[in-house]
Order: sequence, then C-alpha cells, then structure tokens
Amino acid sequence: MKQNQGIIPELEYLRTLPLLPDRVIGRRKYPHYAVFVPFLSIDGETHWLFEKRSEGIRQGGEVCFPGGAVELENGEDPKEAARRETAEELGIPLNAIELTGYLGHLLTRWGGLIDVFYGTLTEPSHPSSTIDENESILGDFPDEKTLASRPIQFDSLILYPKADEVKEVFTVPLSFFRTVEPEVHLFRQLIQPRFKDAKGTRHVLPWKRLGLSSQYSRSFSLHTYPVYFYRYKGETIWGITADIIKEFLDVLNFI
Repeated sequence: MKQNQGIIPELEYLRTLPLLPDRVIGRRKYPHYAVFVPFLSIDGETHWLFEKRSEGIRQGGEVCFPGGAVELENGEDPKEAARRETAEELGIPLNAIELTGYLGHLLTRWGGLIDVFYGTLTEPSHPSSTIDENESILGDFPDEKTLASRPIQFDSLILYPKADEVKEVFTVPLSFFRTVEPEVHLFRQLIQPRFKDAKGTRHVLPWKRLGLSSQYSRSFSLHTYPVYFYRYKGETIWGITADIIKEFLDVLNFI
C-alpha cells in the first residue's frame, strides 16, 4: 500500500505542544513529590538547611529537605507544591521563599517522582518579622500548632517549624559534603507478584491467564544499587536526600 503524503493532523497538533526532552510519561500514575533545597549564607559560608521529621509521621526522625506531595488533583504544579510545603513546614509566608532554579526529576527506586527546586529563604516582604497577638509571620499559612512551636532565627529570618511534622531544623555547610566522602551501602530491590496490602487484601498476579512465564509467579530481584550515608554531628543524612546532595556536588564541581 502506498503511503498517503497528505497532512497528518495529529502530528501538526503535536508540533504546537511544548514537549520537553525530560518529560515524564505517566506522571499521574506515580506518587509525585516536590522538594525545596534552601541555600543560606551564614558567617560568609554557604549552608544547606535541613529538617528532622517529627517521630509521629512517616519516616519519623529522618533528615530531609522541606517538601511533600504535589496535589495534582487540585491542579497544583510541582513548583507550587515545593513552595507551599516549605512555607507550611517552616512556618513562613510564601514571599519568604525565593525560588532560584530547578535541579531536575529524581526517580526513586520505589516508583516515586520527585521534582527538586532550590533557592534561598529571605526576610518576608511585609514590615513585621515578629509575632504578636494581632499579626502572624505565617502570612498565608496561619496555624496554631506552628505558632506554638519554638522559633528558630537565622539573622533576620525567623522560622516557626510545624511541630507535628518538623522536630528540628539545622544547617550544614556545603564544605562538609565537599570534603567528606559518604558511607555507601548496597540495597536490593525486590518485586513481589503476590502480597497483602495494608488492609489485608491479598493480591496475586494471574500470570498464567495473562500468558506470562512462570517466573512471574514468584518474587524476584531486579538489581542492587548504592545508597549514600553522611554523618554530621550525630545526624544521619541518607537515601533520597543524599542523592540530591550528590547531584548538587556534581553540578557545582567547578566552584
């Protein structure tokens, strides 16, 4: 059959779309998160700001950058999510978050997608930087639990970490990560075609009906991968947070 050389309307439409080389196919199928990496200058030295999660939440007690889930169902984009989550967790208004750039997508081994943004935290643009009975530094995010938390001050910036999510806030100089090699341990990913979920429901892949090989009737591992661990003043910084650190170090290797 001879191919018709006429115009293909679908291709003409696709040409009008801003499809980028790093576009993620099936984005809504995966857990989607966004984080913000705050750069601070303290006594003339560049630091990163970290949070330590409260014990009562998922992955409690672990160190991370500010961030959380992207509310795709509400039309939120990753940049908005990174700023919103940072404001909520640190108890600051949105206008105290100066987003400078975008590092990229981080694809996790467990199927999550994380968009990584970076920038700095500045003094809010409204005149007051203190809390009194009539005004809250939180701006768009007033919250009684946050107001009750112990304030943390970096120069003119005052943070009120959300007590039920953030146990501690601290900074680490970039010079530490540049001079200390992380400890590396290997993890192995396991695929389970039969399992019970959190509600106790049993799931079994019908491999025979789907025409698959019998190898898919049992658990199997895909590959082994390295996980990085940094130790700083008694705190362990590892996993996804360490992956982000390593990526920044690669990008900043010329400085």
